[in-house]
Amino acid sequence: MNKIKSRIIKYTLFGILGAIMLVLSETLNLIDTFWGGMGIGFIVISAIRLIQIYRYQNNESYAEEINIRNGDERNRFIAEKARSLAFYYYILIAAILTIVLRVANYNQSSSIFAYSICIQIFIYWLGYQWLKRKY
Repeated sequence: MNKIKSRIIKYTLFGILGAIMLVLSETLNLIDTFWGGMGIGFIVISAIRLIQIYRYQNNESYAEEINIRNGDERNRFIAEKARSLAFYYYILIAAILTIVLRVANYNQSSSIFAYSICIQIFIYWLGYQWLKRKY
């Protein structure tokens, strides 16, 4: 129950932060409109999550379905496999874009993709080393 209350507080705060960002951006013009868009995103995601929490608390069959889904090893395996594929294909696509953008003389964009590849591979390596010691 404490976990649910903390999530309600967290998503309510995200919604309030989103509203503040939206007002500062669109009404008062104190910050860039990018932040207003992000504020709308915060509000929408917070509302969706709060509705899900409400359903979880008030609908026993929905709560049971969620508990089973979250504890199912098959779903965990599929989620891990999807993350692995996303990482693999991002590295491939970013590597191709690095070369294509460099040839097209978009050096700054090319460098951004190259650095993102390096950062992801470094994080992967750190995670691998940590998991190797743990298991």
